[in-house]
Amino acid sequence: MTWTLIWFVVNIFFVVSVVTYMFIHRSYTEARRQSNDAALVRRLNAMRMLVGILSIVLFVAMSASFMVNMRLNG
Repeated sequence: MTWTLIWFVVNIFFVVSVVTYMFIHRSYTEARRQSNDAALVRRLNAMRMLVGILSIVLFVAMSASFMVNMRLNG
């Protein structure tokens, strides 16, 4: 039961991070298209990359916790 809860919580964080990434990516592309503020574009790109890396790490954690859960609970 513990691994099911761990998988569920990590899964929620993963989904939230992916949705956040999509919103930040949209903000980045809109700022790149419409704005001449290079500092804003750089900041949004850095934030987009950070959330993207976090999403990848959470995906690996979600997959690992799912595999452990299936191994232990069948």
